[in-house]
Amino acid sequence: MAKIAQDILILEPDKTFAGRLVRALNRIGSFSISVVPSVKEACLHLVQARRDLAFVPVNDGAKIIRSLRAIQPDLRLILVTPTTDVEIPTTYSGRIQGLLIKPLLEVELPVILNEALAQPFFIREREAFTRAQLSNALDTVALISALHQAEFGHFVKTAVVARDSKLLAYWGELNEREAATIALHVNKGEAKDPATDRLQFLHLPARAGDLLLYTHQIDRHYRLIFIALPETPVSELRKKERPLTRHLEEIITGRTSPTTHALRQATKEENLHGRVSYAIVWRPREPIADALVAPLRQALLRLASANGCVLNHTHIQQDLIHIVATCPPGCEAAWTAHLFKNGSEQIIQQEYGVVVSLWETGFYATNSTKPLKEAELNLFLEHAPSAS
Repeated sequence: MAKIAQDILILEPDKTFAGRLVRALNRIGSFSISVVPSVKEACLHLVQARRDLAFVPVNDGAKIIRSLRAIQPDLRLILVTPTTDVEIPTTYSGRIQGLLIKPLLEVELPVILNEALAQPFFIREREAFTRAQLSNALDTVALISALHQAEFGHFVKTAVVARDSKLLAYWGELNEREAATIALHVNKGEAKDPATDRLQFLHLPARAGDLLLYTHQIDRHYRLIFIALPETPVSELRKKERPLTRHLEEIITGRTSPTTHALRQATKEENLHGRVSYAIVWRPREPIADALVAPLRQALLRLASANGCVLNHTHIQQDLIHIVATCPPGCEAAWTAHLFKNGSEQIIQQEYGVVVSLWETGFYATNSTKPLKEAELNLFLEHAPSAS
């Protein structure tokens, strides 16, 4: 069993259940337990002394998590729900270490507590690169573009590139915290033989069911991880891994760059018919901070270069991002929108230490060589998009 936490904070307005939880914890081990009814009091407790773990209610949980983690970023959290019927929003994915259902307290608490403490914990850290380190560092957009261009099909939900325990790039349904947690988890069981492929199963709190992890060691330090449905045939994963691994090896060793390749390809196609242009708009969850405008513009330009596209128009407002991109033949509107929307978010998160999701769900994309007119933009702003 993992090392048991000594200092536990329980945020629970229901005094009866809080008492049950305290008694159940005392049957497991000897703890220092504090019980508070409100997030304000929980924050005051954390300011006075750090805790190993906290239980928080699902109601207003997202706001509670933000508040507690702002004071103690490495605080492990177990989300408490009243019944099995409560649907856990995907916004909790990667942000909690366990899920406890109240009627199952006595039965499941020991296992949930142990798993929460044993689970790898990812904390985003701003890295201070020297000029020499920065010049030798892998270009994030090169790895992201390589993953984006790969075709994963139905079974593979996300692909991750990691160096030892460090997340370098990811693409797919999982968010950054989940991808980083998986990179840490896989590194704990590092294979000594770089040629060894590994299969593992992992359950992420707030996600339904187990996930299959297929890890291929690119070399001693770098690895490619596919996060897939548990029923995925291994032969299917190996078939998708081989061409992608060759591409990643070239990037890692510096033998080729997706940016250079895409620019050469774009040059060849300049005089050919079939290049397509799209006007694309999407919205941020929160108003874009002035400090993020320049990094976001640079991220969009790098994604365009790495994929043989040309940005003809880029307009970044606090409540709207609006681009017009011309891409090589065969690029569909959804592919292009996902590239710039999801790719820019990943670059900003990984290179500038942003820990929150930047964009709302959905986008609007249409064939156009010119920016959308004001009336079209206003229509988009008035109605929540349904595509993503």
